[in-house]
Amino acid sequence: MNRRTRLWLLTLLPLPTLLQASEPLLESTYKARYRGFDLELTRTLTPLGNDQFRFDSIADSALAQIEESSTFSRDSRGKWTPHHYSYSQKIFGLSKGYELQFNEAGGKATYSDKDGDKTISISPDTLDPLLYQLRMQHDIARQRGGYSYHFLRRGKLKRYTFKVEGQDVLPLNGEGVETTRLVKDDGDDDTRIWFSNGDGYQLTRLTYSDDGETYEINLDSVRAAPGFEAWISE
Repeated sequence: MNRRTRLWLLTLLPLPTLLQASEPLLESTYKARYRGFDLELTRTLTPLGNDQFRFDSIADSALAQIEESSTFSRDSRGKWTPHHYSYSQKIFGLSKGYELQFNEAGGKATYSDKDGDKTISISPDTLDPLLYQLRMQHDIARQRGGYSYHFLRRGKLKRYTFKVEGQDVLPLNGEGVETTRLVKDDGDDDTRIWFSNGDGYQLTRLTYSDDGETYEINLDSVRAAPGFEAWISE
């Protein structure tokens, strides 16, 4: 069965086996478009043991590739703590990237790129650019409200605050998926994110536009462990 045609498939392994074997809790594929490039995007959430996880995002095409990876922990109290984040981009053979190393106990993070390292002071709730989207999915699943996220991106601290704007039915391989639409409530850029109403509250669509830069992803397929919905709602 082709990965692009799978619809909301569930694996048959119980969650404890997945955690021990480090099989993905979630694998989502998207059709993406970035600055005019069409890409195939895969996002994978993998348990590493000891309450640690890795969240990977890989988008590629013949001419462009964008990779992100976030390693984080989530304890029994529900606290999310980023440890390491990396970003790399290659378009027409030109590469750039950076890394973030978090030291929450010390109240700082280290930003590293080709020009060297920079230390940045952070607050205890600071996330990375990829992790805040997974945390948002968690908050939607819990219907927590107050969708505000503090994160570090390209060496700069950002705070995004979203509000629920409405409900939409989005197409997914010939079927309709009921979603909740949220819009960024501050700043100059236009960021909108849709999450499914149930079935793990999947990120179904995301659009971003700012000063001529555009980015869009649309869900194509999902493969989730049976325990993922409980994990994202805890």
